[in-house]
Amino acid sequence: MSQERQAAWNLIRERVKQQVTGRTLYRALDALQLVTIEGDTVVLGMPHEEYQLAGHLNAPSVRKWIEQFIEEAYAIRPQLVIIEGVTLQDWQLYQRKQAELRRLSEQSARKRETETRTYTTWEAVYEQAGRKFAEISGRSLASSRARYLNEMIEFVREALQRIPIETEADERQLNRVIERIATNADAPAALVGWLILYAPTHARMEP
Repeated sequence: MSQERQAAWNLIRERVKQQVTGRTLYRALDALQLVTIEGDTVVLGMPHEEYQLAGHLNAPSVRKWIEQFIEEAYAIRPQLVIIEGVTLQDWQLYQRKQAELRRLSEQSARKRETETRTYTTWEAVYEQAGRKFAEISGRSLASSRARYLNEMIEFVREALQRIPIETEADERQLNRVIERIATNADAPAALVGWLILYAPTHARMEP
């Protein structure tokens, strides 16, 4: 890191502190360090022992000032990343972890798509809803049932793309699936139906 960039960052940090208030926030800003700038990506780091304060820096108003002053200082439109650690090795570790999370997410999406293609009737979807619940460990835990419900919402939504609801019999079959999921998740069937049919994506739990 060049001395010029480091000096500019020190000035940015002080300018941000002039725009915000709060002893804990000041402590978080004092701990925040410039790790590297790669193109428009500006990587800021917190020492491991101070990383629990990072949430204060992610407040929209605080990020706005950080990004604004970075843009003015470095003449870039920054993509801000705040990581745990303050070294390039910490940044590389963060990138590897993010790549692994993307890989697992894509793998999970492919698995769900394959499963949904396999189940092309509502009877098969009904059986899969029961099979998935049987595979869960700790089924008595609310958190386990919540994860099951989240997975089934996605599963049934994807099934709806391939198995049209064209007749009253189809509607009854779908309701049978919804009721089974609701029973397994210990949730009201009407709520499960609403989550599947109408809830926006952000209203559902991210895994």
